Amino acid sequence: MTRRVVITGLGILAPNGNGKDAYWDALINGRSGIKKISSFDPSPFSTQIAGEVKDFDPCDYFDSKLVKRSGRFTHFGVAASKMAVADSEIDLSRENRDRCGVCFGTTIGAENDIYEGQHKKFLESGPKAVGRFTAPEFTPHITTGYICSELKITGTNSTLSSGCSTGLEVVNWGYKAVKRGEVDVAVVASSDAPIFPFAMSTFCALGILSKRNEEPEKASRPYDKDRDGMVLSEGGAAIVIEELNHALNRGADIYAEIVSYASASEGQDVLRVDTSGRGLVTALEQALTSGKMRREEVDYICAHGNAIPSYDVAETNAFKTFFKDHAYKIPISSIKSMTGQAYAAGGGFQVVATSLCLKNGFVTPTINLDVPDPLCDLDYVSHHARRFSLETALINSHSVGGTHAVLVLRRYS
Repeated sequence: MTRRVVITGLGILAPNGNGKDAYWDALINGRSGIKKISSFDPSPFSTQIAGEVKDFDPCDYFDSKLVKRSGRFTHFGVAASKMAVADSEIDLSRENRDRCGVCFGTTIGAENDIYEGQHKKFLESGPKAVGRFTAPEFTPHITTGYICSELKITGTNSTLSSGCSTGLEVVNWGYKAVKRGEVDVAVVASSDAPIFPFAMSTFCALGILSKRNEEPEKASRPYDKDRDGMVLSEGGAAIVIEELNHALNRGADIYAEIVSYASASEGQDVLRVDTSGRGLVTALEQALTSGKMRREEVDYICAHGNAIPSYDVAETNAFKTFFKDHAYKIPISSIKSMTGQAYAAGGGFQVVATSLCLKNGFVTPTINLDVPDPLCDLDYVSHHARRFSLETALINSHSVGGTHAVLVLRRYS
């Protein structure tokens, strides 16, 4: 018997809203979370803006002693996971915890608050100055361990890192674990905290960041003719995934059903995207084949849309190549116009947003799309949210290294 897999809980910490309700309100009303950087003095940098998570106290979710020794990416991952579990209203104390799993993903990890801070102590005062917990707290898997520990989950668990595709990869991990019968419940999360001086200097050096420092909210402009790069951001997202009958038996509210997932590599330059969109076309073909779907069944696309000019063109070309005439009928939007590029958390942001689109019957807008690039000539839902009856939605994400990931969700019925 085929096991159907559904999403029953959402947790999020994003630059434009903490918690699903605040986040959804910001998305549907086109509110950006991009501001001038406040966590350090950005004046020496060519880019001085980012999407920082605001009004977040990790001690609300995590023991203060653990907060002190752990990294910001861990705080985001644990907090988002607890938010998702609370939102799902699942009572884990009544579950067989061996039949529950956890997967966490990150890209940057603890480079800032753990590695850089302790490395500075080492250089200034020698090896004895290095903190006792530096080694474990620096590893990405420590966050997976914390999530398991905080939720008392004892089943299968894993840690993933695949750049900006990580947020979709962890959802696929949970989807496959539930579908194969390894677990009945999976908590999957992704987070990154790259807003610190050294990271900013590396991205500035790479030349991919917007320099619209005087207009932060207007800086992230996917598909717009005058876009000049992406905006870096931070945050965390988590999703509770369940086997359908398990969810129904406990009276869970279901956001969406997971239909299929696929990923593909361009197999070419690890930094330059293939503007023909070939890699994304392969992932789209595999995802729809796996889900036994026709192209015409896709009602909406929550696109990667990071406002790097070549990336936006590659996406557009891929959609036109794969969907043919139907590409012009699909509303497509980029939430990164409001959230920025949060790396591992970005895919999670998309999954939370798309689940809410399916649940509420709306399509979120692409803000700042004033004059579309002639090479990006699809319906990118400029400026305003759109009421739209959705059955099936597709999410795509692209990662440095040439990876394209595609996740398909369907409104539960």
